[in-house]
Amino acid sequence: MTLRQAQGPNMSMKAEITITSTIMNSTLIRAAMGSLLLGGFLHSLAQEFIQDLGNSTVVAEQSTETILDGLREDEVLKAEKLDRKISTTIAETIKNEPDIAIRSMGPAAARPVIKGLSGSHVVITEDGSFCGDMSATSPDHAVASEVLTAHKLHITRGPQILTQSFATAGGVIQVEHNDIPFEIATARTFSTNDSLHHDSSTGDTSTRDSAPSDPSSRNTNNTQIHGYIADYAESGQPGFATVVGVNGNIHRLSLKGELSARNMGDMQTPNGNLKNTDIQNKSIAVGAAYSFERFKFGASFRTFSSNYGIPGGFIGGHPNGVDIELSKRDLTLRGLYLPAPKSSDTLSVTFRLNQYHHTEYETKEYVGAEFAVNQENVHIEKFIAQSGPFFGIHFGGEFDARSIEMGGYVFTPPTNSYATSLFSVASLNGWRDGLEITLSARLGGAFFRPQESIVADKDVIEDRYFTLWAIAAEFSQRVAPGKFLTLDIFRTTRAPTIEELYNQGPHLAAYTYERGNHKLEAESGYGAELEYRDYGEIINWRAAVHSTWFLNYLAPRATGDTNWSQILPIYQVSGDDALLMGASASVETVAEIGFYAQAGASYVCGFYQNENWSDMPQIPPFKFHGEVAYVWTHVRAGINTEFALAQNRLDRYEQRTPGFVTFGASLEFHWSLTLARYSIVLRGDNLFNADVRNHLSRLKSVMLEKGRNVSILAKAEF
Repeated sequence: MTLRQAQGPNMSMKAEITITSTIMNSTLIRAAMGSLLLGGFLHSLAQEFIQDLGNSTVVAEQSTETILDGLREDEVLKAEKLDRKISTTIAETIKNEPDIAIRSMGPAAARPVIKGLSGSHVVITEDGSFCGDMSATSPDHAVASEVLTAHKLHITRGPQILTQSFATAGGVIQVEHNDIPFEIATARTFSTNDSLHHDSSTGDTSTRDSAPSDPSSRNTNNTQIHGYIADYAESGQPGFATVVGVNGNIHRLSLKGELSARNMGDMQTPNGNLKNTDIQNKSIAVGAAYSFERFKFGASFRTFSSNYGIPGGFIGGHPNGVDIELSKRDLTLRGLYLPAPKSSDTLSVTFRLNQYHHTEYETKEYVGAEFAVNQENVHIEKFIAQSGPFFGIHFGGEFDARSIEMGGYVFTPPTNSYATSLFSVASLNGWRDGLEITLSARLGGAFFRPQESIVADKDVIEDRYFTLWAIAAEFSQRVAPGKFLTLDIFRTTRAPTIEELYNQGPHLAAYTYERGNHKLEAESGYGAELEYRDYGEIINWRAAVHSTWFLNYLAPRATGDTNWSQILPIYQVSGDDALLMGASASVETVAEIGFYAQAGASYVCGFYQNENWSDMPQIPPFKFHGEVAYVWTHVRAGINTEFALAQNRLDRYEQRTPGFVTFGASLEFHWSLTLARYSIVLRGDNLFNADVRNHLSRLKSVMLEKGRNVSILAKAEF
């Protein structure tokens, strides 16, 4: 992809984009050749067929995970629990999970924040591989993933973070699409007597059915088909979203196909319609998996495109806002190998090729910014169920190559970057009864090579290399039946991003003038988290406190200066020592049928180490969410509330955000017939149309969040 820059009026540059099919074809040919070589290598090792080895671990007779990991698995959003919370974006869907907030710049450009940390501190993966967008680099960049296509949303915490990221202080948001259908698709049989089952530890409801769950009991020689369709609509951003998918298998070949679309208008706020906040998403996914004797090989291809708006019409913003178009293509190849029959040990090799293109239009004719990213990633991971005193052992390596080109009115030089790392995670039983210990480490490096450009400052063209290492240890003690005390200690680190190193100029869609620093060093820090969990006969509850001392915390900070040629506030990336600490708690009842209640709260604060211990920017305020519901056999009805206190702890030049209180209600129906299972979820949010401002939004002073909103999700599985 070649980006050419040309001068345009109003200090803009008009970009002409030429996509050369020859380059694209050669890239795909190389990927296909690589897949054949990979398949041939692994097939030479494989002799026996293995089933149901997807992106997660198969549990052997002896447990391959710690007790705490099993408890955390209950917190995964899936099935009816995910349906109940589904919304416009991934961030909005998980916003009421412990320690989660939203960084936003309009309804489309929303990204999760964990424990007050955003950007590169929070990694988003799809089916275990990087998401491949630029949402971590700027608040106006959307996450390139359609939430309605997700089968599971999982927030990875603790030492397991190091299998995907160095940033142990943050976390990993795992989005599971199951694009490579390693699990055999089964034609499910639903009984009319199926009913809602309420999970005693999560408050989740799922339909009981009579389909066999044991893969070995399935006849894989028969053709079997499983499909699903879901539709979502709401009034707060009028429009719809839909997804249709089908999985099937013929003997040893499993196939998947999926289509999704979202078309939503401008957001409705208590002050009326907020112009230029519409969203149009489309995605297509196809996947296939073939099983040999001890080996499975799979491939998938997913495309995602989105057109969305950033609101404007205020000082420092464009009169009509900014329109953003992005597209993403992912080719994923994966091989799984089982070295011995009836063993949980596995070897997985994953290759992902990602192409991402992003254009920001000031008007219909002029491009304000343009980004083209090509990325290749290889992830190799070995799992060993048991070895000596250790169990649940993961170790492997990862290599990543990324090239980025900029066009339009962007002054960041084209840059190639390379990263490599080795990681390991293992658990063992401690010296005390009921004590489990998990140890993890990740070691690697990152290299950045910027290229000379006519628009970039020549003084910042400098190669940079960073050595990175992170470790974590988790001690989980069962202090009594159903009661667990856990201590996590860790070292976190991350390399600066390309934008933090080399950016020198306006980012018009973010309404900021951004200055990087090519002399930045890697961020690092040391932290701990103490958590207590109590699983009782009537209620379950948990409480946690955490603290991280950062050395050279990297973040863009408002300088108070203005670039008057664009009338944009200047943000400077700096590295400062800082202390971040907070707490969270949640409680819920465990009754399967009848009354159910749940509540959760989280708080975080941060300080820079200086004479006054000044507050860190973009820290979410105290937040509370609670729900009371009643569960019948096929029906669930509830009411809920959410409130946040005013944020008065501010960095210099940061604006105060008032608090808010909202109320909502929900009504769910779930039932099964012989050949299908159906769900309808009705939800009302902010029913009294309260004014809500998000402290982590760049537009909070001029933009209210969504007002009264009534949504409906209809879903069928067959």
